[in-house]
Amino acid sequence: MWLASNASRGSELLGYALMIFASLLWSLSPAIISRFSKYIKPVTFTGLRALIASVTLFLVSLLSGGVEVSNLSTYVLVIAILSAVIGPGVGDVFYTKSIQLIGGFLAVVLGYTYMFVAQTIAVFFLGESMTAGLLIGSFLAFTGVVVAVHGGTTINQRRNRYWKGIAYALITSVSWGVSTSMLKIALGFTDELALTILRLTAISLIFLPAGVLHEGRPPNNSVKPFLLVAAVTATLDWTLGMYVFIYSINLVGVATTVVITALTPVLTTITSKTVAREKPSPTNIVGALLTSAGIAITTL
Repeated sequence: MWLASNASRGSELLGYALMIFASLLWSLSPAIISRFSKYIKPVTFTGLRALIASVTLFLVSLLSGGVEVSNLSTYVLVIAILSAVIGPGVGDVFYTKSIQLIGGFLAVVLGYTYMFVAQTIAVFFLGESMTAGLLIGSFLAFTGVVVAVHGGTTINQRRNRYWKGIAYALITSVSWGVSTSMLKIALGFTDELALTILRLTAISLIFLPAGVLHEGRPPNNSVKPFLLVAAVTATLDWTLGMYVFIYSINLVGVATTVVITALTPVLTTITSKTVAREKPSPTNIVGALLTSAGIAITTL
């Protein structure tokens, strides 16, 4: 009994530590994308990142004995692929577009309300109970979003660009929230590494050709920075970040995992300044803190 209790506690602590690490990784990517946004074509960028990450993880899997997905039912494959297309596929395309328009900091604050979206879906569609924490946290998170957005640009010629970026970030939030709600189902039938590789492969096969056809190839002077940013952010977000995220869901559950990632908007305050040289206003920062606190409270 004592050994089992210690093992369970050890798994929880490992899940917490891994998600703090993932939050740090995820705070770096939007800052890097913001810094080099002029070189990026969002759909192609998303497909290329998925290709790089899937190949890397597949090579890692070969060293650990390979992965097995051939015995998965059609139902599980559809759930896994749909969650990939909706979340890190469509969601990340709009996330990248949002970063290009309003910067990494504000895009993260809005995008990471996906945690609230995921928990709301769980209440209304998956039969989970409505808690006081969810109600209070939702109100606080919404207040934080309003405050953060209010701290945006007031220059008339930039207003359309600003609100389009806000809309893209909110689409990201919904996409990520829906995708996260689907992950737990798929995890009941396969392991974390196989699921991660399957999702990334689906994204690369769909979004890379679509991006090349729709956006064209990057100009010659943009190819090197485009490839470099894709490789670095693929490693941070999807090779390490996505696997750690899915692994943590298996260790400590969806609710606990997503609440720890509420650290990401706060950490992005630092990375957006140091890497992207952005200058979040005091209102932006207060909004980020309120939103993160609200997301955390939803799990009470």
